[in-house]
Amino acid sequence: MSQELIYLTERISAQVIKNNLLLPLSAKERTQLRGKRSTLDGIDVILNLPRGGGRLIPGEVLKSENSKVFVSIVAAHEDVIRISSENRLKLLKAAYHLGNRHVEIELHDKELYLLNDVVMRKMLEGHGFEIESFQRPFSPEIGAYE
Repeated sequence: MSQELIYLTERISAQVIKNNLLLPLSAKERTQLRGKRSTLDGIDVILNLPRGGGRLIPGEVLKSENSKVFVSIVAAHEDVIRISSENRLKLLKAAYHLGNRHVEIELHDKELYLLNDVVMRKMLEGHGFEIESFQRPFSPEIGAYE
């Protein structure tokens, strides 16, 4: 017996819904408002959200077209690298070089995160940065035109 497809068609303002499903999405997947995805429980859902609503935000709740299923967006763990420095000017230079290459970065006070990329890693190491690898959620800055 096949499972009935669940179409997620609306964002709602609720933050806590009992018994909602969790939908882990990468940073890139959170920009795609349409397509088939799987919840943590292995239930397939179809994103069919109106265009123009902006990227999905972790913690955001979606509901199905029949209002029977609620799904919370979760930031999936991704392979990232961290660049850290107490010297803010040095960190600013790293952000400049990454931005110049159109690399998405997550900004923090004394560290930057980006998706693990061998070429970027070598470039940053060449500039004297120490790089650490992690598995963690990645939430890059939203672009100026989004």
